[in-house]
Parts: sequence; structure tokens; C-alpha cells
Amino acid sequence: MKPLLLLVPALILAALVNDPYVTNLLVVCAIFALPAIGLSLLMGYTGQISLGHAAFVAIGAYVSTLFEQHSGLSPWLGMLLATAASALAAWSVGWLVFRLRGHHLAMATLALGMIVHTVLVEWQPVTGGQDGLGNIAVLGAFGIELFDDLRFYPLAWLACIAGLVLAHNLVRSPTGLAMRTVGESDAVAASLGIDAARVKRRVMALSGAYAGLGGALYAHWMGYISPDPFHVGFSIKLLLIVALGGFTGVWNVLAGTFFVVIVSEWLKPLGRFDVVIYGALLVLAMIHCRDGLFASLARIAGKALPARRHAVHKTSERAMDIAKETSA
Repeated sequence: MKPLLLLVPALILAALVNDPYVTNLLVVCAIFALPAIGLSLLMGYTGQISLGHAAFVAIGAYVSTLFEQHSGLSPWLGMLLATAASALAAWSVGWLVFRLRGHHLAMATLALGMIVHTVLVEWQPVTGGQDGLGNIAVLGAFGIELFDDLRFYPLAWLACIAGLVLAHNLVRSPTGLAMRTVGESDAVAASLGIDAARVKRRVMALSGAYAGLGGALYAHWMGYISPDPFHVGFSIKLLLIVALGGFTGVWNVLAGTFFVVIVSEWLKPLGRFDVVIYGALLVLAMIHCRDGLFASLARIAGKALPARRHAVHKTSERAMDIAKETSA
């Protein structure tokens, strides 16, 4: 929990500075981090590969929006329903495809993402098609409407930190040990009396819940949604976040999120071509930074520092020898 002691003061300081651009980026980071945390649990601890996680984010965003607009009830209730709907969708996918492994499961989730995106585009009477849905209700609490970035900022990070703490405690619990065992080998898990299929389905559902909550927050923060943000490129971004942070580092997901969000700002002029860049970064991260980019950089720095100290030590010895020769 030590990262939390550093994170909270930094977030408070950022809020006090109140730079609109920085605040906006930090809200984006909090929303992006939620589905990435769920994906980290799914891939890093149970060994399931998802290439269509954007689908669960989209389900959360659209369910929350449609419920609020057609029921007239509290948008907070819609967010709970959206989280549950994404969890149920993820559990259903797990129930259907958990028997598949490796590339087969990856292809199944990729197909799901494409199907959901197509439904959002073509089901115009309900989803609004390419035009999307607007006039989404602004969230409010204690008489305060969260209509701008600075007001939405505490809610986004409260949800993100709660998700991080939940994941942190989960991976260190007996359930987390079962998840690791399943990720290593179904056969070993079975020999220990662990129902691998059940563990996978539950983690899949939890991962979907994280994504659904992130999608619901996104919808009410933006006030408008369309199918465009939920294409395969978003799923690749989430994979890149997890890969950069390291698949089994829950807190490292935040570092990966900050990196990807900042790079996304730089790549905005490229439009959809940015997917190529993200794909290339993902391949490089998987090949050269298997423990995560930041762990790899720390390891390189750790090797370089002793070498530097050795070089300085040798230089000092040589200087002393020259001084002795000169004095003699």
C-alpha cells in the first residue's frame, strides 16, 4: 500500500494547482486505469488473454446512459446497473469460451469487441448509431453537480483508488493464490482441488465490472457517447497499459496508464493511424520488457549504477597514482 501514500498527496497537490489541462489528463487517467486494472487481474493472474475489452467498457457506458435517459431514475443507480451488466456480459463470455486457451480465447474476445462495436453502429433506434447519444445526465452528490473536470476529478480518482485497493487485497488473499495457480497450470490447480473454470469465470466477471464502471464514468463525464472510442484500438491501448506496467503489478498499471495517456496526446494528429504506433509499442514491450517497461528500466539502471561507480573508482585510483608520481 506504499504507492497509495505517494499517490494521494500528489493528487491533492494537482487539484490545488488546478491547471485545466493537467486536471483533464488526470481524469482521463483515472477512467482509463479502471478497465486496465481489471485486465491486469484477468491476464496477469489467471492467464486469460482478452483482445476485446473495449466491448465491456462500451456496455457500461451505453447501459448507464440508456437507463438514465429512459427510466428517469438516479444516474447513480444506472452506474450500478452498468457495472453489473458488464460483469454479467464478461461472465457469459467466460462461460462460453473459458475452455479455449491461448490464441483461441484471444480471437473469441476480439470477435466480441467487433460484434459489440457493430451493434452500436447499426442499432440506430436504440444507440443512436454513429451520431451517438447526447444530453447524458450530470452526476451530483450532496447538492454539488460534477459538471466540470475539477468537480469530477475527486469522484474519478476515488473510484480508481477503490479499484486499486480491492485488486491489491484480492491478489494477496487465498483467492489471489488460486488465481496464480490457475494462471500457471490448470492441471496443477485441479490437483490442489481448485476449480480452474470457476476461478476464470469469476475473474472475468470482475474484470468486466471494472470495465463497466470505467465506461459509466466516461459517459457521465463526457455527457456524450458514440461507438467511435470503443473500437479495437482502445483494447490495444488497454493491453499496452498492462504490458508497460507488468502483467502482475496492480499498482504499476497506473504508471502504464500515465504513459499511454500522455503518448495519446502526442499522437492525436495521426488520427486512427495511432493504432499502428500502439501495436508496435505493444510488440516491443512484450519482447523486450516482459516484466513491464518500468521494471526493466529499473533493472537497467541498477546494472548501470555499479558500472558507473566502478569507473569512477578506477578513475580516482589513476588520479592518485599520477599525483604520487608528480610529487615524487
